[in-house]
Amino acid sequence: MQIKRLAWLLNVLMTIFVAWQLALGLQAPDVVTELRDISGRIGSYLLLITLLYTPLGYYFPATRVYVPLRRYVGLWAFAMVMAHLLVWISLEFNFDWLLMWQEMQGNLFIWLGVLAVVLLLPMALTSNRNATRKLGYRRWQALHCVTYVAIPMALGHYLMAQKVATAEPVILLVMLIALMIWRFRYAR
Repeated sequence: MQIKRLAWLLNVLMTIFVAWQLALGLQAPDVVTELRDISGRIGSYLLLITLLYTPLGYYFPATRVYVPLRRYVGLWAFAMVMAHLLVWISLEFNFDWLLMWQEMQGNLFIWLGVLAVVLLLPMALTSNRNATRKLGYRRWQALHCVTYVAIPMALGHYLMAQKVATAEPVILLVMLIALMIWRFRYAR
């Protein structure tokens, strides 16, 4: 029961945080760019946080009770990724598919972002007990291993999208590399 309360609290806090960030974004001189960047940044942070649960549980066994919250964090990450995509499609390009296609030509970072969304979609759709039961635990777990491909793509998108070199995406990428090394070296 305590986990359900924590999940509820996490959802409320995330809603407040996202609303606050969006309110700040609406005050920026370039609202569309700010909304796009905020949603993408939050999505990147949350995707990385989902990978932290396993090492934390490994080194601090008392934290294993919080592993069920990873699903909520992952779904929030997906919601922010979809908000990022929706801002890009609707506000930046006004649903002009031809213009979007032209923008995608020669821009590897856009392709990385699109592929990350495509890979994250089945994971978001199957992040419930019903899907786990229907797929069977082994197939469900194999599907969710795609995380280890989608998250590097998403962070690669974030790093390559920077027009000015900043430390933030590099730090996230270093954290990702450390988590991936840990995952493939120490995790069972």
